[in-house]
Amino acid sequence: MRDSRGTRVHPGDTTSDTQRAQSSEREMMQQDLMDLGVWLTENPEMAPKNLKPIRSAKILDPGVYYNMGTGMVDRIFSPQRVALGHKMFRISRDPASPVEEIQRRVLEGK
Repeated sequence: MRDSRGTRVHPGDTTSDTQRAQSSEREMMQQDLMDLGVWLTENPEMAPKNLKPIRSAKILDPGVYYNMGTGMVDRIFSPQRVALGHKMFRISRDPASPVEEIQRRVLEGK
């Protein structure tokens, strides 16, 4: 690879150790949320039992949500519009909640 000046650049030379460590930590947190979404998909009775349904909202406030239609757990950092007829459940109002807190809230309902 060459940069805009024509200098040869190796992809490993452009990232720092800190950046590599942080990106793998982010990927691990994202994987934990994906695993939680799979578990909720496999245990559909747990979402209505332990989580607060969002039924009439046209715009979601920031927070952590489980989308039953896609089976994904999403962090929403700014207000977003949602389609009518969605099946979403709020897990937390804080989009920066640690994964452990999100898992506890899903499993225990508190």
